[in-house]
Amino acid sequence: MAWKLPSRMKLSYVLVTFLCAVLLLMYAFLTTFPENFTRFPILRNSVMVCDDGDSTAVSMDLLPKATSAHISFLPILDFNDLGINKTKLLLLIIVSTAPQRVARRHAIRDTWWRHCTGNQVKCVFVTDGFIKDNAQRDLIIQERSKYKDIELQPLLGWEFGLRFLSQIRWAFAKFDFQYFLRIDDDYFLCLKRLLAELPRRPKRNLVWGSFHCEAGITWIDESFMIFTPDIIDKFLSQNESTRLCHPHADQQIGIWLNDIPTRHLVHDSRLYHTVEPASFSPHFSDVTNVCDSYLGIHGTYVDKMRYFGVNSNDGMKNESAFPAFSTFCGVRKFDYRVFGPRWRYEPKLCKDSPTWDTSKQIYIGRENKM
Repeated sequence: MAWKLPSRMKLSYVLVTFLCAVLLLMYAFLTTFPENFTRFPILRNSVMVCDDGDSTAVSMDLLPKATSAHISFLPILDFNDLGINKTKLLLLIIVSTAPQRVARRHAIRDTWWRHCTGNQVKCVFVTDGFIKDNAQRDLIIQERSKYKDIELQPLLGWEFGLRFLSQIRWAFAKFDFQYFLRIDDDYFLCLKRLLAELPRRPKRNLVWGSFHCEAGITWIDESFMIFTPDIIDKFLSQNESTRLCHPHADQQIGIWLNDIPTRHLVHDSRLYHTVEPASFSPHFSDVTNVCDSYLGIHGTYVDKMRYFGVNSNDGMKNESAFPAFSTFCGVRKFDYRVFGPRWRYEPKLCKDSPTWDTSKQIYIGRENKM
């Protein structure tokens, strides 16, 4: 007598097969057009994937990627809150970087990144996890596997405000930090100097960086931003139905800070931030002991990053109290409507995963520079 599947098992097998077929079609659509993934909010929390005929629920820390032989996964940021199991830190540093900027990451690893040791500080590169180019996607996975210092955010494109929101959500879910630094990948950081002075800096309401003061408004430059956790908590505690995002993270943060009257703004003149990148400035052509004068230097590309690493004299310095913000700028408010057409984008609801008209040629960073 031939062996037969029980009717109930037949039905389950048919349902699983059908579900896998549907999900594989969805997977093909999403991996062909990865930017569409962000248009489906329900998919951000969990997805169903098929592997060897099985249908399994997994969290968003896994994003499918096709190869010729099998389905593998991209380890996208996991936003599940660890609660009392969070890692305690003095300082969490997130370096925002593009997938293709591997040379910059290597230069950072060979210089100030070497001081990311012990239980005081954690340094992480965060880049976009939705990568259209197959070769680039494979390279970033290999780099992540080798160095174990890269996290992938569920984004694709130039919406820097959404990137910042994704980064602080992950940071607040995984770490119990006293200070949070978000920094660009072309910034040389005097990390030992920063770590030595943090215990004497304000513990609450701190917004610390290089500010702009123009046309009756002020805003922090997004290339270097330090926040205390209560500020991050206020950012994340906004009503999700009304929270606004902006393609430029610094303008988005300016909008959010308008609603935090207790904010303590600190403009740090030890941060080099001008139109001319440090790598092209004659001032830095043969300078030595840069950390005697600076805390951080923007516009530092690969060769100059390595030069500063050798000529830093990083370490504890005699630090003064922060000057009152009013000595730098007489206003504390922000209004995006002051900007000219090139920089003026209307904020949109974050919950809608918004996009903006790119015909204005939004500034996406010095992509043509190392």
